[in-house]
Amino acid sequence: MEAIVYSLKVSVFLIAFYLMFKSLMSRETLHRANRYLILGTIALSFVLPFCRLTVNAASPAAANFNVAQSVVYLEEVIVGGGNTSANATLSIDWRTVAVVVFYAGIVVCFLRMLISILGVLKIVRHGERQTLSNGSVLVIVDGEQAPFSWIKYIIISRKDYEENYHEVVTHELAHIHCHHSIDVLVCDVLCCLQWFNPAMWLLRQELCAIHEYEADKAVLDSGINAKQYQILLIKKAAGGKWYSIANSFNHSKLKYRITMMSRKKSSGWTMVKALYVLPIAAFAAIAFANCSKTEGEVTQNFTYDQELYNQLPKDKSVKFIGYDQDGQECILVKEVDGTVRMLMNKEMVQHDDIIQVIIPKDKKEIPEDEIYMIVEEMPEYPGGEEELRKFIAENVQYPEDAQANGKEGKVFVQFIIDKNGNVKDVEVVRGIDCESINNEAIRVVKSMAQWKPGKQSGQNVAVSYVVPINFTLN
Repeated sequence: MEAIVYSLKVSVFLIAFYLMFKSLMSRETLHRANRYLILGTIALSFVLPFCRLTVNAASPAAANFNVAQSVVYLEEVIVGGGNTSANATLSIDWRTVAVVVFYAGIVVCFLRMLISILGVLKIVRHGERQTLSNGSVLVIVDGEQAPFSWIKYIIISRKDYEENYHEVVTHELAHIHCHHSIDVLVCDVLCCLQWFNPAMWLLRQELCAIHEYEADKAVLDSGINAKQYQILLIKKAAGGKWYSIANSFNHSKLKYRITMMSRKKSSGWTMVKALYVLPIAAFAAIAFANCSKTEGEVTQNFTYDQELYNQLPKDKSVKFIGYDQDGQECILVKEVDGTVRMLMNKEMVQHDDIIQVIIPKDKKEIPEDEIYMIVEEMPEYPGGEEELRKFIAENVQYPEDAQANGKEGKVFVQFIIDKNGNVKDVEVVRGIDCESINNEAIRVVKSMAQWKPGKQSGQNVAVSYVVPINFTLN
């Protein structure tokens, strides 16, 4: 799922860069500069999501943490009600569906690219080959074939070889000299990763058009008559099959190529417009800013054993035990950069790089009535959390009055697993405006089987949990 989130961030930047390029730079004749601009902005789009601007922000006071924020959340359980059945149902895991579709699209695009490469190699293998003075290889094929180049190969039909050799070969040699095939290959790989994003494909199209503008300019600079060359392009506009991985003689739209040949050369000052990259990069830095706490603010809200802190791994994020300003035990996180913060539940679920919880060895005797949020050995429902979710989903009875009145919503139920594994002190910490739904959520939680109790320093302890139950009408 993280790969999808990253790809969506990349797609936002690609869309922004494409729109700015299309409106500001696409009509300019600075072909080499535009080529590097497109390649640079594509690379920048894939790098920017990794950038983090560190902003010092005040830590929330420990007194502001309410009960629901200070306990472990179980994964949400979705239950449904409707005319067909009053029993609870499990919903489709749309995240799994999204992941499957995302990676399936990547695989299909890579296969398409591979087929295109194999098609070119097949032509090279079976064609008549001639090595040119610059090391390029001319491949002559029989039948209808639009001229194109790939890496060091120039593929040309026998008819073009006999009638239009100079114009076609000069054009394709320009592609080879500028290493345009490398641009296309890299762009195609990135298109596979961004297959769902039209901006990536449009940027690729713009890049291929610039390749043709560069090659056309090389042909005209060689002394070939512009009108004669344009007539040849028109004749070849309806040429045969070409390969997406290659630079084709008639690849780009003919109208724009002819227009670009006759357009007045753009001033070097035009490149000032390319500075549009800067505000987009600045937006990225702000959008992905990483708020952290200063050391002075950290000590005002919680404390920890400095000797224990010094023993923590320096190159990893680590959870460990500390104490808030009221002297209550709390969970802290030491980041790789050394900053320390109090851990809140939402972050517990999303902070994948946290590797362990370290408990002070000199932990004193645990008070009889102390309730923990995280312990060395967490309580376990018989069969695990999946069985717990299944139990709730199968045993909730959607209240008839709630169905009749169209009531639905998410109910957060807090409960404690005591030292013996019993469920007690069940209450709704956040419900909806339907008493029967709130009561049903409490009832089903109270009916849960006995848990395996949690342990801290080898002793059974009470642990607090919250489970969200989402009541939805079919």
